Amino acid sequence: MIRLPMNCLVALALCCLPALAGCHDSEKQKALADLQTTERALADANRELVTTRVTLDTTQKERDRLQQELPNLKAQTDTQRTQIDRLRADMQASEARGEQHKKRVDELTTQIQASEAQNEQLKKQLATTREAAAKENDSLKTKIASLEKDLAQKVAQIQSLQEKVAEVQKALDAVLKSPAKPAP
Repeated sequence: MIRLPMNCLVALALCCLPALAGCHDSEKQKALADLQTTERALADANRELVTTRVTLDTTQKERDRLQQELPNLKAQTDTQRTQIDRLRADMQASEARGEQHKKRVDELTTQIQASEAQNEQLKKQLATTREAAAKENDSLKTKIASLEKDLAQKVAQIQSLQEKVAEVQKALDAVLKSPAKPAP
């Protein structure tokens, strides 16, 4: 693309040369001025061409360097994708374990609540049983006291009867030991 303007400038300069040979001074001056302008344009075009070539070389070198780096970057990208996939799988597994733990916690919470309710019920039953046992104990103490009183009375009666039996025995022994006397 840069060569096309330069070729045009060279062709223009060549076309203007024969005209310069047969021109008068003013026309010669004008042709020389045109030639100088054309030469300056040609020099500018050459500078631009050099700059463009340098830019092209730099760009090609950069492209070559990037093409050399491309396999490494692709390998890194593949490695990173593999790592990302592994991390996603780990994350999904962790989420699944978290859900399982959450379900287990919910089950345990339900069991704890059921145990607490059962514990409360057992506490109420225990309190009721204690009250009944305390009443039964009081009733038994009253019966024991009554039985002890009856026992004491019966022991006293037994002692009294034993004393009477002993007296009767003495009297009977005395009657049996004494000779029989006729009845009056």
